[in-house]
Amino acid sequence: MNLFLNLLYMTIESSVPYLLITIGGVFVARAGVFNISMEGCCEFCAFAGIIFTYVTGMIWVGVIAALIMGAIVNTVFYFFTVKFNGNLSVVGTGINLMALCVPPALLQALYGTRSNLIATIFIDPAKMELDLPLIRKIPLISNVINKHTFITYLTIFIVWGLMIVMYKTKFGIYVRVTGENPDAAQSVGIKTNKIKFLCLIIAGITSALAGLNISVEQLGMYTMGMSANRGFICLSAINCGKKEPGKACIYSMIFGFVRALQMVINNYVPAAISSLLAIIPYVTIIVVLLFVEVPIMRKNHFRFFK
Repeated sequence: MNLFLNLLYMTIESSVPYLLITIGGVFVARAGVFNISMEGCCEFCAFAGIIFTYVTGMIWVGVIAALIMGAIVNTVFYFFTVKFNGNLSVVGTGINLMALCVPPALLQALYGTRSNLIATIFIDPAKMELDLPLIRKIPLISNVINKHTFITYLTIFIVWGLMIVMYKTKFGIYVRVTGENPDAAQSVGIKTNKIKFLCLIIAGITSALAGLNISVEQLGMYTMGMSANRGFICLSAINCGKKEPGKACIYSMIFGFVRALQMVINNYVPAAISSLLAIIPYVTIIVVLLFVEVPIMRKNHFRFFK
C-alpha cells in the first residue's frame, strides 16, 4: 500500500512541469503557432531561477527572473516567427540549442564549472513542501496530496483557470478563431498577431513556472539539460490531445505517471538496468502516438480506397 501511495505522490510531483508546459503550449497551438522552443524556454527559466537566487541570496528574485526570462524567450520567438515570418522549426531549434549552450558557458565564465550550480545554501527543497492541516487529517489521501510544493498546488488553479479562459471568455474565442481561420479573424477586426503574442507570453509564464518547479522547488540547484526533453514530450501531449486542453493535460499526467514509475522501479533494480529504464518515458511517447494516430490512419486509408 505504501508503495502504491508513494507512486501516486510521485506522479503528482512529476506531472506538474508537464501540465504547466502543456497548458501554455495548447494556447499557442490553438492560436496557430507551432512552438518547439518550449524545451529551451523551460531550460533557460530553470537556470535563471537558480543563478539569480544564488547571486542575490533571495528566492523571490530568482522567481521573478525566471518569469521575465520566459517572457523574453517567447517574445524573441514571436518577433522572429510571427513578425518577421521566420521558419518556426529553425527559430525554435535555435532557441533550444542556445539553452544547451548559454547556461554552461555562463557557469564556466562565472564559477569555473559547466555542469551544475548548487544553491542549497539559499534553497532548502524540504522546506518547499507545504503541510496543509485540513488535508493532513484525511487518512491515505494525505499521503498523496499533502506536502507538495506551492507551484504544485498553484498548477491546479492555473490549469482549470486557463481551461475556463479558453472556452468561456472572449479571449478564448479569439484564440480559437485565430488558429482555425486567421483571415476570418482579421476580417472581423481581431488583431491576430496580438493574440499570438499574448498566447506566447502565457506559454512563457507557464514554462517558467515549470522550470522553477524543477530547479528551485525540487532540487535547489541547476544541472545542464535538467528540463530533460519535457518540452518535446509536451508537444506530443498537445498533439495526442488534438490541442484540447483537457485531453492534452490527461496525456501529460500519463507521461508524469510513467516518469514516476521509472523512478520507483529504479530503487529496486541494479544501476545498469536503471540507466536502461530511462528510455521508458520516450517509449511511452511512441506507444501513445501509435495508439492515437493508428485509428485515424486506418480511417483515412479506407476513405482513400472508397
